[in-house]
Amino acid sequence: MRGRVCGLVWVLACGGGSGGGVSLDGSVPDGAVDGAAVDGALVDAGDRDDASDDAGEGTDAGPTSCPPTPSCDDAPPDAGERADWENPIQSGATTTLGSARHRGRDLILRPTDRQLALAKFAYGANDDDLQDEDVDVWLQRDCAGAWEKLGTVRTSEDGDNATVYGVEDTGGWVFFEVPESARLGVGRHRFHFVVKGDLTTADQLVEIVGPDARFVVSDVDGTLTESENAEVLTLLNGPSPAVQPGAPEALSALASRGYRILYLTARPGWLTTRTHEWLDERGLPPGLVHTTFTFTGALNEAAATFKREELAALGATLGRTIDFGIGNRESDAAAYVEADIVPEHRLLYRLEGDAMGGVIFDDYRDLVAGFEALPLVCE
Repeated sequence: MRGRVCGLVWVLACGGGSGGGVSLDGSVPDGAVDGAAVDGALVDAGDRDDASDDAGEGTDAGPTSCPPTPSCDDAPPDAGERADWENPIQSGATTTLGSARHRGRDLILRPTDRQLALAKFAYGANDDDLQDEDVDVWLQRDCAGAWEKLGTVRTSEDGDNATVYGVEDTGGWVFFEVPESARLGVGRHRFHFVVKGDLTTADQLVEIVGPDARFVVSDVDGTLTESENAEVLTLLNGPSPAVQPGAPEALSALASRGYRILYLTARPGWLTTRTHEWLDERGLPPGLVHTTFTFTGALNEAAATFKREELAALGATLGRTIDFGIGNRESDAAAYVEADIVPEHRLLYRLEGDAMGGVIFDDYRDLVAGFEALPLVCE
């Protein structure tokens, strides 16, 4: 196994000479793009000049890392006083069903795209919708500085809003159009939502990307958590899942080179907030989270379909191929193949199955040096 992993680091950090990418056994994998080693890292042929510039062309004048990704974890604004429910009987019954399961829907958008604050409000084990109630919408631009209150909006009933960015209005949603005067610029921004009737909250991250944005997509369960079903055991009053050794360091190395991270998981939608919390608990770099919209999540072919659709949408937004895909299941491998991620950047952690041309690795710690040698891709 050690030789296989060293082969992966060799591809990333030592280069493969001229021509296409190099697989772990030293051969050229099927479908590899024409690439070249730039400052010790393999990049697409069309990116050679940019990569050289970003890396400082071998001089001491350039930066050694990109600015840190904002953590977007500042204290929320003062929510003010609790208000009466608009529908006290219905909403009172809903909120007694259990704790709040509110969650925002993180978005990756171009500067010209429609900008929306999107969040779902629900309670209890059955994820019952909170409908026709007031929610305040706050914005922290660039995840720094003062909070701006943008307005107050009602949660929806089923079908009030047309589907947008893959979000179907199944009730209990807020679809808030960002006013033209408050449009977001390139960068990461945080929306904070406050339910006026009980002051429960949700958050959403929106990343506005420029033309040179570069992305890594990573699965969560089994790929980053200690086992495939670790979060399920947590829900049964077990301990919070451990992280795979070296994963925080490896992904942080990518983030330091300027790559943004989308954590793409086939978990159910109501685990969105919990997923953000776990990533922060375990020291993984801040990123956006996309789950399914379903109550039960997705498995096998349904998970592969979900991820293929998400990756296609992200690729269309970026106007380029996603740079790295990290996973641990054949469904991850299949989704990354369809997304046209180059074989040597389809990284599959201890996969027991068909890698479909990707790279199986056994220890995240063996990836760190290769990632740290990549050229800077800061925007």
